[in-house]
Amino acid sequence: MYIPIALRDQADDLLARGRKEGREEGKREVARNLLVRGISPDIIAESVSLPLDQIQGMMN
Repeated sequence: MYIPIALRDQADDLLARGRKEGREEGKREVARNLLVRGISPDIIAESVSLPLDQIQGMMN
């Protein structure tokens, strides 16, 4: 079956974007779980590679 290159490139881009969004959501989930356990926002930000202000925003 022939699939035009343009469509393959679009599909690859969509898959890559979906994977990236999934990784970012995973980081946020881990950060929320660590906050609930009382871990310092500074340590969480460094550990999961998210900005400190984003971690602090989860505390509200």
